[in-house]
Amino acid sequence: MAESLSAGTTAASTARSGFLVCGFTLLCAVFLQKIALPGTGGLYPLSLVIFPALTTAAFLAGVIEINTTAFVWYALFVLLATLSAALSPSPHLSVLSLGFIVVAQFPLVFRMVSPDLSYRRMMRFVSAVGCIAALIGVAQFVAQFVLGSDIAFFLDKHLPENVTVSGYNSLIPLYWDSPVYKSNGVFFLEPSFFCQFLAIALVAELLLEPAALRLAILAAGLVCSYSGTGLTMLALFLPFYFLRHGHSRLFVLAALLGLVLILFGDALSLDAFTRRVSEISDVQSSGWGRFLSMFTVLQKVVFANDLTFFLGRGPGTVQEQFRLFSFNAFDPTWGKVMYEYGLLGSLAYFRFLYLGFRRGPAGLRFAVGYTYLFLGGYLLNPSVLMLVAALVVWIGRSPAATARPGEAAWEESGPFSISALGTR
Repeated sequence: MAESLSAGTTAASTARSGFLVCGFTLLCAVFLQKIALPGTGGLYPLSLVIFPALTTAAFLAGVIEINTTAFVWYALFVLLATLSAALSPSPHLSVLSLGFIVVAQFPLVFRMVSPDLSYRRMMRFVSAVGCIAALIGVAQFVAQFVLGSDIAFFLDKHLPENVTVSGYNSLIPLYWDSPVYKSNGVFFLEPSFFCQFLAIALVAELLLEPAALRLAILAAGLVCSYSGTGLTMLALFLPFYFLRHGHSRLFVLAALLGLVLILFGDALSLDAFTRRVSEISDVQSSGWGRFLSMFTVLQKVVFANDLTFFLGRGPGTVQEQFRLFSFNAFDPTWGKVMYEYGLLGSLAYFRFLYLGFRRGPAGLRFAVGYTYLFLGGYLLNPSVLMLVAALVVWIGRSPAATARPGEAAWEESGPFSISALGTR
C-alpha cells in the first residue's frame, strides 16, 4: 500500500513538473519574443538560447525524454540537410542556417516522461495567458488615443536597437499614412504574431467549457490586432468545431458579434480586415504572397532541376531569388523546407514533425500546426517552436486528450493555476 501511494505521489510530482516546464516555456515564448541575445546587435533572439537550455534542463531533471522514433527521423533529416548543403549549387548557401536548424529543431525530439500531464489544465493556462495578452493588447490600442503612440508602443519606439530583435515590422498603421497603429500586444514581434497566438488561445478556450467572458476578451484582442493571419486558422477550425459540438450559445454569440461589427464597422475601421479579402487573387498582395506564391517559386526554381528537386537548394537559400520575381513572394515553413531540402529532406522532416504531433491534443494540434506550417517562415523561429513544443509535441505522450482520473487533486493548485477571467 505504501509503495502504491509513493508511486502515485511520484507520478503526480512528475506530471506537475511537466506542466511547470511547459507553462514556463509558453511564458518565455510569449513575453520574451522581442528581446535580442546580448552582443548580437538584434540579429538573434534571446529565446534561441533559452529554448535549448530549458530543454536540456528538463531532460537532465528527468521531466522529458527522447522520443526514439522521432530522433531517428530527425537524424535522417540532419543528414540529408548536410548533404543538401554539400551539393548545393547556390552561392547563397548558409552553413550557419544549417547549424541553427539543427539546434532549433532538436527540442522537438523530446516528450514528457509522465503520461499524466493534464491536457485540460494546459489548455486552461493557454487560454488564461491569451486573455492576459489580449487585455494588454486592447489597452495598448486604446492608450494611443489617450496617451499617444510613443507611450502605447514604448518598447517599439524607445528600447535600444541592440536590445530588440531586428527584421520585424512591429509598428504597422491601420492603413497607408494612418496615425493609428495596429496593436502588437506590447510583447509580440508583430501584430500578426499577436493575432496568431490569440487565435490559438481561443481554440484552447473552445476545447474546454467555453466561458463567454474569455471568448469576448480574446475576440477584442483579435480585433485590435487588425491582422487576418490567425483568423484564417479560425475560419478552418470553427465550422468543424460547431458541427461536432453543436454549441447553440456560441452561434448566438457569433450572431451578436456579427451584428455589432456590421453596425460599428466604420467606427472600428474594420475595412482594414474586409478590404484584404480580395487580396488572394492579386499577385502583388501579401495575401497571395503568403499562401500561393511559394507554389510558383518551387516550380520555377526547385522543380526545374533533378538535383534540386531531390535535395533542394541548400540551407538559407529560400529568398535568394525573391527580388527577381515579378510577384510578391513569401516563404512559409512548409515552402522553406521543400525549397531548401528538396523532396527527400521534406519527407524526412515532415515524418519527424508528424511523429511529434500525432499524439498531441487534437484541437491544439491543428491550431499550432497550421500556424507553424502556413502562417509564417517559422522553421528557425525559436518563439514559435517553443509554442509547438510546449502545446503539442512535449505533451503528446498519451493518445487520450482528456482529463484522467485522479488528476483534479493537483490540477487546480500551483503557481500556474489561473482560474479567473470567467467561471465555467
